[in-house]
Amino acid sequence: MRLRRRRLGADERAYIDVVPLVDTLLAVFLFLAVLAFQSPLTFLAVKLPEAEKGQTQRIRALKVQITSKGSFLLEGKPSSLGQIEEKLKQLKPSYLIIEADERAYHKYVVEVMDTAKGAGVENVIIAVRKKRS
Repeated sequence: MRLRRRRLGADERAYIDVVPLVDTLLAVFLFLAVLAFQSPLTFLAVKLPEAEKGQTQRIRALKVQITSKGSFLLEGKPSSLGQIEEKLKQLKPSYLIIEADERAYHKYVVEVMDTAKGAGVENVIIAVRKKRS
Protein backbone atom coordinates (compact mmCIF):
# COMPACT_ATOMS: atom_id res chain seq x y z
CA MET A 1 0.00 0.00 0.00
CA ARG A 2 1.43 3.21 -1.09
CA LEU A 3 0.52 6.46 0.64
CA ARG A 4 0.33 9.50 -1.43
CA ARG A 5 1.23 12.84 -0.04
CA ARG A 6 -1.19 15.51 -0.94
CA ARG A 7 -0.28 19.20 -1.01
CA LEU A 8 -2.34 21.49 1.16
CA GLY A 9 -4.08 24.44 -0.41
CA ALA A 10 -3.40 28.03 0.65
CA ASP A 11 -6.46 28.11 2.88
CA GLU A 12 -5.64 24.76 4.52
CA ARG A 13 -2.11 25.54 5.73
CA ALA A 14 -1.53 25.90 9.47
CA TYR A 15 -0.32 29.26 10.67
CA ILE A 16 0.38 30.97 13.98
CA ASP A 17 -1.59 34.10 14.69
CA VAL A 18 0.62 36.48 16.70
CA VAL A 19 -1.97 39.22 17.18
CA PRO A 20 -3.42 37.74 20.42
CA LEU A 21 0.11 37.22 21.74
CA VAL A 22 1.04 40.86 21.06
CA ASP A 23 -2.24 42.07 22.62
CA THR A 24 -1.61 40.01 25.75
CA LEU A 25 1.98 41.22 26.12
CA LEU A 26 0.89 44.82 25.63
CA ALA A 27 -1.72 44.44 28.38
CA VAL A 28 0.88 42.91 30.74
CA PHE A 29 3.39 45.70 30.07
CA LEU A 30 0.72 48.33 30.59
CA PHE A 31 -0.28 46.73 33.89
CA LEU A 32 3.35 46.61 35.08
CA ALA A 33 3.95 50.23 34.08
CA VAL A 34 0.90 51.43 36.01
CA LEU A 35 1.85 49.30 39.00
CA ALA A 36 5.42 50.64 39.02
CA PHE A 37 4.31 54.26 39.27
CA GLN A 38 1.68 53.62 41.94
CA SER A 39 4.15 52.63 44.65
CA PRO A 40 3.49 54.97 47.61
CA LEU A 41 6.82 54.40 49.34
CA THR A 42 10.29 54.67 48.00
CA PHE A 43 12.77 52.32 49.54
CA LEU A 44 16.22 53.72 50.05
CA ALA A 45 19.39 51.86 50.77
CA VAL A 46 20.27 53.51 54.05
CA LYS A 47 22.72 51.39 55.99
CA LEU A 48 22.17 52.07 59.66
CA PRO A 49 25.11 51.98 62.09
CA GLU A 50 25.29 49.12 64.58
CA ALA A 51 24.89 49.28 68.36
CA GLU A 52 25.37 46.57 70.95
CA LYS A 53 22.45 47.64 73.10
CA GLY A 54 19.17 49.01 71.95
CA GLN A 55 15.46 48.54 72.23
CA THR A 56 12.92 47.60 69.62
CA GLN A 57 9.88 49.82 69.90
CA ARG A 58 6.68 50.19 67.94
CA ILE A 59 5.52 53.80 67.91
CA ARG A 60 3.82 56.16 65.53
CA ALA A 61 6.26 58.84 64.53
CA LEU A 62 7.54 60.89 61.64
CA LYS A 63 10.60 59.44 59.92
CA VAL A 64 13.49 61.38 58.35
CA GLN A 65 16.19 59.57 56.40
CA ILE A 66 19.63 61.03 55.75
CA THR A 67 21.60 59.53 52.88
CA SER A 68 25.35 59.11 52.80
CA LYS A 69 25.56 62.19 50.55
CA GLY A 70 23.60 64.37 52.97
CA SER A 71 20.22 64.58 51.27
CA PHE A 72 17.06 64.34 53.36
CA LEU A 73 13.96 62.23 52.84
CA LEU A 74 10.78 62.83 54.81
CA GLU A 75 8.62 59.69 54.84
CA GLY A 76 10.52 58.46 51.77
CA LYS A 77 10.13 61.66 49.70
CA PRO A 78 13.03 64.04 48.98
CA SER A 79 12.75 67.12 51.19
CA SER A 80 14.72 70.11 52.38
CA LEU A 81 15.21 71.16 56.00
CA GLY A 82 12.60 73.87 55.50
CA GLN A 83 10.03 71.37 54.28
CA ILE A 84 10.84 69.07 57.19
CA GLU A 85 10.36 71.94 59.65
CA GLU A 86 7.02 72.90 58.08
CA LYS A 87 5.76 69.31 58.27
CA LEU A 88 6.90 68.97 61.90
CA LYS A 89 5.12 72.19 62.87
CA GLN A 90 2.00 71.12 60.98
CA LEU A 91 1.73 67.56 62.36
CA LYS A 92 3.33 68.16 65.78
CA PRO A 93 4.46 64.54 66.28
CA SER A 94 5.73 63.53 69.70
CA TYR A 95 8.44 61.36 68.11
CA LEU A 96 10.86 61.88 65.24
CA ILE A 97 12.91 58.94 64.00
CA ILE A 98 16.17 59.78 62.27
CA GLU A 99 17.57 57.06 60.03
CA ALA A 100 21.00 58.29 59.01
CA ASP A 101 23.34 56.30 56.82
CA GLU A 102 26.44 55.23 58.73
CA ARG A 103 28.58 57.25 56.29
CA ALA A 104 26.48 60.43 56.64
CA TYR A 105 28.22 63.40 58.23
CA HIS A 106 27.26 64.15 61.82
CA LYS A 107 26.37 67.74 60.91
CA TYR A 108 23.31 66.55 58.93
CA VAL A 109 22.00 64.62 61.92
CA VAL A 110 22.52 67.67 64.16
CA GLU A 111 20.73 69.91 61.64
CA VAL A 112 17.67 67.63 61.69
CA MET A 113 17.77 67.45 65.49
CA ASP A 114 17.93 71.27 65.74
CA THR A 115 15.04 71.58 63.28
CA ALA A 116 12.98 69.11 65.33
CA LYS A 117 13.74 70.98 68.57
CA GLY A 118 12.72 74.26 66.95
CA ALA A 119 9.46 72.71 65.75
CA GLY A 120 8.62 71.48 69.25
CA VAL A 121 9.30 67.76 68.86
CA GLU A 122 9.91 66.32 72.32
CA ASN A 123 11.51 62.95 71.46
CA VAL A 124 14.11 62.32 68.78
CA ILE A 125 15.12 58.71 68.15
CA ILE A 126 18.20 57.77 66.15
CA ALA A 127 17.69 54.40 64.48
CA VAL A 128 20.49 51.81 64.56
CA ARG A 129 20.93 48.16 63.62
CA LYS A 130 21.61 45.61 66.32
CA LYS A 131 25.15 44.19 66.20
CA ARG A 132 25.38 40.53 65.33
CA SER A 133 27.25 38.47 67.86
